[in-house]
Amino acid sequence: MSKRIDFAKERRAQGRTLSTTVREIVRLEPIAQHHGIDLQARLKEALARQSEEQRLLAERLQESVVPLFIGDSSGQPDRIGSCVLARLDSDLFAFTAAHVIREAGNARLFAPSEGRGGKLLPLPPYTAHLSSPEIHNDLDVGVLVLPARQLGPFQRHAFLAGTEIDQNDQPDDQGLASFYFVLGYSASRTQVKVSRSERHIYQQSFHCSTNPVDAAEYSQEKTPQADHILLDFDHEEIVIGGIRVNPPKLQGVSGGGIFQISRETKKGPLVAICTQNRRNSRLIVGTRIKHFLAIARELKAKPRNSESV
Repeated sequence: MSKRIDFAKERRAQGRTLSTTVREIVRLEPIAQHHGIDLQARLKEALARQSEEQRLLAERLQESVVPLFIGDSSGQPDRIGSCVLARLDSDLFAFTAAHVIREAGNARLFAPSEGRGGKLLPLPPYTAHLSSPEIHNDLDVGVLVLPARQLGPFQRHAFLAGTEIDQNDQPDDQGLASFYFVLGYSASRTQVKVSRSERHIYQQSFHCSTNPVDAAEYSQEKTPQADHILLDFDHEEIVIGGIRVNPPKLQGVSGGGIFQISRETKKGPLVAICTQNRRNSRLIVGTRIKHFLAIARELKAKPRNSESV
């Protein structure tokens, strides 16, 4: 039996090597200042620009990536997961992880009326189609068919369509042309505020930029690369604005979106849906969007006879 490789440790070492390289460059500041260049100022400007770009990106995408709630026994809404809104021709869908819908059981699902929060409204009558664990192993695919004339809380949200979705299952980018952007909503109580008097919910999205791991790591994780994407997410090495921070637990991010974003245009398609956070392996797992599209296209091609929820 081959020894398990600590890929997370290797990725962490690579990241720290890059940080060391940046510090070595900054040490050249006296020479740079001699030539009229302020390296510290330029580095701070670059970090601030990157932070602002990611904030704007999250603000735009959260119009299509929506948190899902159920009410607990006290009437307080509990965040149970996330979903991504998609349009295929004239048909509307919400993509999420199958386990989010299964965990909700018979409880009614709610969502906020706007991207930054808003009034919590019940989902319209939808038809749920979930992957079977016995047949599809761990694909964890949930597709909700939404009535176009009765969208409820999704009425003011944006549905992704066309090139905003990876329709052709393009290969992952292992280079520098793009990065992968994860957006969802943590179930942590610190990430949401509820105003009972206004009956509004104020939510904070979780987002991070990262990259896919090498093929060898898929093999060790026993995760088919054709069906899933594995993204580097070391919760002990998260840096925002040059400062290391503790991210919220990713419970609730299941069903959120994974996007491949061009560094040049700051745009890119939905490529997968978040389904799992493997903390021991320091990974975010996503199911590739082709599986959600396959179910949606199958539903479009035949009469719907599943029971609405």
